[in-house]
Formats: sequence, C-alpha cells, structure tokens
Amino acid sequence: MKKLSMIKGLTSKITVIGYCLLVIVTASCTEEPDGSNLFSSEDKTIAELLRDRSELSAFYRILEKGGFGKYMGTYGEYTCFAPLNDGVNAYLDSLYNDESYLISKAKVKHNGITEDANWNNLDVMAKVNLMSDSLCDDISRFHLSGEAHMQVDLDGTATTWTTMKTGRSIRVGTFGVDAYKEEFIGLTSLNDISAIIEGDIEASNGILHVCSNVIPRSDRTTDDQLRVEGEKDLSIFYAALEATGYTDTLMIEKKLNANGTAMTYDLGTNHNDRDGNPLYYPKECMIKWTVFAETDDVFKAAGINNFDDLKKKCAEWYGNCNAWYDYINEKGITISTGDDYTNPFNVVNMFVAYHILRAGMPIDRIVYEKNKQTDASWNFCFGYEPQEYFETMLPNTLMKVWETNPKTTKNLWLNRYLTNNTLTAKLGLFGVPGDGDHVLKFAGVPIDRNNSIETLNGYIHRIKGILKYDQNAKDALHERLRLDSSTFLYELINNGLRGATPAEVSALNGGGDGNRVAFQNNYFDNIVCYNPGTLLRFNVMGAWRAHNSDQFQGWDVYDFAIKLPHVPTGDYELRIIYPPMARGGLMQFYLGNTSKQSDMVAVGIPFDACANPDQDATFGYERIQTLDENPESDFGVECGQRMHVRGYMYAPASFSRGTYNTITDPLSYNENDIYSAAKQITGSTSCRSETGYGTMMLRRIITTQRFEQGKDYWLRIKNLVNDTNLGWSFDFIELVPLDIVNNQTMTEDWY
Repeated sequence: MKKLSMIKGLTSKITVIGYCLLVIVTASCTEEPDGSNLFSSEDKTIAELLRDRSELSAFYRILEKGGFGKYMGTYGEYTCFAPLNDGVNAYLDSLYNDESYLISKAKVKHNGITEDANWNNLDVMAKVNLMSDSLCDDISRFHLSGEAHMQVDLDGTATTWTTMKTGRSIRVGTFGVDAYKEEFIGLTSLNDISAIIEGDIEASNGILHVCSNVIPRSDRTTDDQLRVEGEKDLSIFYAALEATGYTDTLMIEKKLNANGTAMTYDLGTNHNDRDGNPLYYPKECMIKWTVFAETDDVFKAAGINNFDDLKKKCAEWYGNCNAWYDYINEKGITISTGDDYTNPFNVVNMFVAYHILRAGMPIDRIVYEKNKQTDASWNFCFGYEPQEYFETMLPNTLMKVWETNPKTTKNLWLNRYLTNNTLTAKLGLFGVPGDGDHVLKFAGVPIDRNNSIETLNGYIHRIKGILKYDQNAKDALHERLRLDSSTFLYELINNGLRGATPAEVSALNGGGDGNRVAFQNNYFDNIVCYNPGTLLRFNVMGAWRAHNSDQFQGWDVYDFAIKLPHVPTGDYELRIIYPPMARGGLMQFYLGNTSKQSDMVAVGIPFDACANPDQDATFGYERIQTLDENPESDFGVECGQRMHVRGYMYAPASFSRGTYNTITDPLSYNENDIYSAAKQITGSTSCRSETGYGTMMLRRIITTQRFEQGKDYWLRIKNLVNDTNLGWSFDFIELVPLDIVNNQTMTEDWY
C-alpha cells in the first residue's frame, strides 16, 4: 500500500487565495451576420464611426470590399483597429512595389493589386479600388476581433492578441525610447510598427482604436521567412533546414486535393447543436508549423561555427541513438552519417526534424497559459504548472513543453524533467524541486519568449540551448503522460480553435452559438469515422469540467477511432477521463495498429458512461472525506486504490471547472500556518472533488499493455446504443508507465 506523509499542521487554518489568432474562416468567404440585428438606436456602430471620419475612409472601403462592412453595422462585440488613410497609402505602396515575388515561391505580382502604370499618381481611394477582394478580406480580418477589448486589455510584452484571420496574431507591447518615431514613445504598439493613437472609442457594437499604420503581418511562408535579412542570426540552422529539404515542407499552407486545389468542407445542414441551432464549422483546413531554432550564437557556444561543424556534431548526437530511440531498433533502421541529408534517418535530417511541430503556435499558446485572454476560464489550480506534449517531425517522437511560474515569469522549457515529476509523497500536494523526492535532472532547453516571429503559415521560436532527441528527452517522458486532445488533433491548433473564446467563434457564426464548433468527418488526419452519422464537435474554451477548459466530443450514434500519440516503448496503463452522465452512452473500446476495423481488437467489456457511480457498486466509488469530517482524512488515497482495482480513478486535482477556481498560486510550506490546497481538494474547487451524478469527473482505465514506439495505435470508441441524444467527451488520455502506477511510496493521481 502506498504510504503518504501527512504535512505537519495540515489541520490548521488553511489560507485560500483565492491570444495570435484563434478563430478560423475561409480565405475569402464570410458567414452572413444576422440581418435582423441592424441597429436602430441613436448610438453609433463601428461602421457609422468609420463613415463619419474622413481620415479612416480608405480602411472602411477595404472593409466593404472584404465583406466586413456589414459586420461593423450589426449587433455584436467587436474590436476594430482602423489605420489612418496615410498609413493605408504607405502600406499599399509597399505591397505594390514589393518585387520579392520574383525570388519567392509564396508571392504573386503586386500582392494581389491590379497593375496600373499611373500608380504613383493615384490617391489612396483609387489604390484601394485596385485591390483584390481577397486581399481586402485578408487585411480586414487582421484588423478585427470578435470580442470587445479596451486598450488597457492589450498591454504586455511579447504577447499576442486575437484577430479574425486564420492562425494569425498581433504582438502587443509599448513603444520604448527606441521607437522608430519619437511621437510613438509610450503608445501601445501593434507588431512593433503600428501605434494606437486614439484608443477606446466606444461604439454600440464594440470598441474602435485608431492606428497610425496598417498592422504589418508576414506574407512569407516559414521557409521564406528563415532566409530573409531579419533572420540572419539563424543562418546555420537554415543551412541545415535547406540541406534536408524541410524548406519545401514549410511552404505548405493548407490541405490540398490531388489536383492541387484547396480541400473544402461542407456540412450542409448537419452542423447544429442539440437544440437545432447552427454551429460554426471550418470550410478549409489550414496547415501550420512551429519551428524551434538555435541562433548562430547558441551554436557557436557549443563549438559549431558553420554547417560542417553541425554535421559533425549531429553524428555525435545521433550516431548511436539506437541506445534510446526504440523506433530505430524496432524498425531495423541503419543511421546514416553521409551526405544525403534528405534521408529521414540521416543524422542531420533527424536533428532538424525534431525541431519541427505540425502545429503552428505563438509563444503564449504553446501551453495553456494564464494571461488576459484566458483569465476568465484558466482552470489550473493549486499551483499546477502547465505541461504539454507534442509530436515532432522525427518519426514517432514526443517533445515535452513545461511552463514554470505560469503566473509570473512564464518560463518555457523543452524536455525539462525532475525525478518523480508526476509523483508525490505529500497528501494533496505535488512535488517541487528541492523537496528531496524531486531532483532537477535536466533543466530543459529554454525558449526565448521575446524573440519569436509569426509567418504566413506558422511560427519560428528561437531557443537558448541545443535541442535534440536524446536520453534526456526520453527520460523527460517517463512520467504520467496526460495528452490533451487539442494537442494531438493539430487541426484544432492550426485553424485557431485551441484557445478560441465563445465570443470569437460566435462572431464567425454570424452572431450565433459560439460555444462549440462542428467538423466534417474527414477533417482530421488522426480521426476515422466508421459510422457516417458520427458528429464531431469541439467545446471551445469555457467553464467546462475539462483540462485546458476545452474538450473534444463525439455525438449521436458515434463510432470513430483516434490515433494515439506515440510514446517510448514500455508497459503502460491507458486511461481516459469522462463525465458520468445520462448522455454518456454505452460503448466498447478497441485498439488496433491501423485504422482498419478488421485490425481492431476489443479491450475490456462494454463501458457504461451513463452509470451513476453513487448507485452502481461496480465502481467502488467512495466520496472523499473532508478534513472537517475526518481530521485524519487521507483525501481519498486508500479508497482511490480500491477504485483503481475496479478500473476507475478519481479525476485529477490539478484543474477545476473554470468558474470555481479559487486557488492558483504556487504552494508554500510553513509548519505553523500552511498555505495548502489540501482542504480545497475535498471542497468544491477541483474536478477531483466534485460529487454528484452529472457533475463529477472520473477516469476509466481502458487497458494495461505494452506500447511500442515503432507501431501506431488507434483507439476506437463505438456507441452500442441506437440513441441520437448520446455523446462522448474525449478530453484527454493518459499513458502511464507501470512502474509509475505501481509505486509503493508515492502517488500520481493528484495531478
């Protein structure tokens, strides 16, 4: 039996202290707003404010050509960043005169402006009329938000804020003494170029901010951006990227049909919520990338001064990687140290591939970070630090991202790990460095928060150390792996839905429901639907009982399979979290190494997600005793062990329903006056403690078996009941090494 130490003074008084683009739309087609929502009051809409000011006439014409003028005249909550005519004129000149299309694979002549020999003599309105509608649409979306934001909400350093353009972000800060225009010093900066010169103009349907310039955004794909003058400090990394051929990969912007046209999705009328109200659904699928790149200075500090030096180091780093990279042994692969860098198992190729994620994320969206955008629903509690896992382009490998001090410095580390990271010997608490049980073994590779750049199809983040898949990277994964569905269903990230707010989605839904998003069944690479009647839904960030405040769902008579992330080879316990409720369904789980139904093998007996744990003895469910009820309460450790034998576990204590979250500060220890989350674990704050059918969360153990890094694993979830009102929440899975599960002195199920 696990023995956990009681903290001295535990029963004493416990003190309770108690954004990048997020929405998706097609490139040149907007949802129609509700026409009945036209204003008739004396208050002015954003559209009316723009029409009243002659110095903003060019931008308003752009909104009209892009199809957004009508939005600015309807009910809603919008923020509009409107550049002055002079700023629009200067920006259009830069687009028209930009000849980089001659050398770039990503540009068209004049960037979508019709050629006119008299261009230099035209006024700004004439220039706007030569813009393509799609260019106007693109610029419009980048200057609009589906939420109303006062200027005070847009502060911060190296933060991003929402726009209405797919996967794009605005970097918000304050112009300092090095501002390129003296009159901008102290003003709010947007992407370091545009200044808010008149903010917080209130309208009936939101907020208008008048800006000096068009907010600049990159129109270069990720590979193009890496070779421009501004990124010359990445020359060694780019040389390796170019040699391996990943530059071509980083050009891809959206999913395409076989003929090269963009794939489109049409749900017709089959995209309603349970009450018959239409939900927003994406009609295209963007593809984006995150690239972690060492600067030349970082390489030079490691004795790498050029590409040839890097080749030699890669041979040292990866030449014997079969010692920890299980995939190599299981597939019988021979590692190459030769000059064919396009070989996926050439040491240089492997080094570069591990730097690339299939999901494009700005710096403050890599983990579920506490910031102004997420304040309303951020639901990590008791000092929990966000940790996520992402698959890289190196076959079947995961990269861990850990944010320390999420409320203050927000440091981001790659592959950081402690001994016993997801275990604790203290009741109700998790381990921290220096407590004796948790020794920092590898600090991790730090991400430079202040030196990132957005591209047309992703993000480049500079790192302050050498990133590689080595023994440290593997050891960092030997813990309870909680894999959130929104991290390995990377389409959610690439199309601005992970972290999206209901207000943003509602704005794209013509003012309709914004709490959920619908998808066509073939939208995701890692999902296969066997029953065409399966309805795929995603609950965007809100007050859900869910990790990261969002969750993926299957509705109706669902029958679908999800490809699980790959993990290092070993014996694991596979779990899933779920809410016991009347709409849960009776289902069967299956596992297979392909998505073919014939390869699927049933695991366990049918699982009843509708069953009430309070009434069904098969759970072994016991309500956790509070300290008031029992001063010697172990907070569910022993009864949790009994539940585990029956195949169930309490929910974690690390997150709550967002609106109930009261404790978010890191824990501190004082034997006389302990600030501890322990009492709250048995109160109303965490998902672990919520009791009552329809409100509690539980984890279900699906199977215990060996998982090999060299194999794929598909988890099939089939509803066995012909009831269209049922649904299944796929919030996260857990893959836990058995030695973690079976530890006799520590427990891992608090967090």
